[in-house]
Amino acid sequence: MAEDFRHRANRLIAAMPGDVRGKLEQHLEIVPLIPRTVLAESGSPLRYAYFPHAGVICLMAALRKGGAETATVGPEGFIGFEVLLGSSTASQRVLVQVAGVASRLPIEVLSGLARDSATLRDLLLRYIRYFMIQVLQSVACNGLHSVQERCARWLLMAHDRAGTDSFQLTQEFLAELLGIQRPSVTIVARSLQQAGLIRYSRGLIAITDRAGLERAACECYAMVRDAMNEAQPPVPAN
Repeated sequence: MAEDFRHRANRLIAAMPGDVRGKLEQHLEIVPLIPRTVLAESGSPLRYAYFPHAGVICLMAALRKGGAETATVGPEGFIGFEVLLGSSTASQRVLVQVAGVASRLPIEVLSGLARDSATLRDLLLRYIRYFMIQVLQSVACNGLHSVQERCARWLLMAHDRAGTDSFQLTQEFLAELLGIQRPSVTIVARSLQQAGLIRYSRGLIAITDRAGLERAACECYAMVRDAMNEAQPPVPAN
């Protein structure tokens, strides 16, 4: 029973009606999210759905020369949404960026429950709509805003989901996520640290001035955050 309550650290699970959540929880298991773990490869069969409690999971667009992050998922959402859109394969590489924990269940179980429950299906599709807003805004952001603005936006999104003010993040990984060269990340990280917005040492980033970091970010952060808040369903009393 105690573990059942732990599943509700994910906001989608917490928002499910008791009868729907009860059916889901019969199949859920709690698993760690270990940084740099690949949960699914682009084009590979989906095996599991993940509902994070804390931590950051990134979806990465695969390119011949590396890749770049297209969306970020944390306790507000889930991984494995493709199954609700009629696909049995992952659309992108799914990579753990910040350590945490998640509830996991076989993808065929999620597919069957969503097919049988309009309530569950509508709840998950509501999240998918927000997810698409995030992806589309990311496209515009990558094309129009400076590296420093984009870096600040990404750090804020990670901070929202990590459940802690400090988390492991190497410059190499941040450069990969933003689709830029590492020297550019070094310059930006130094600038943000000198401004007192973050503290960075040995791959550990601490957010030290949240309000200042929001001012340093582009408007995309606030737009995506507001869309996420609007998409969050109310949590039932049961």
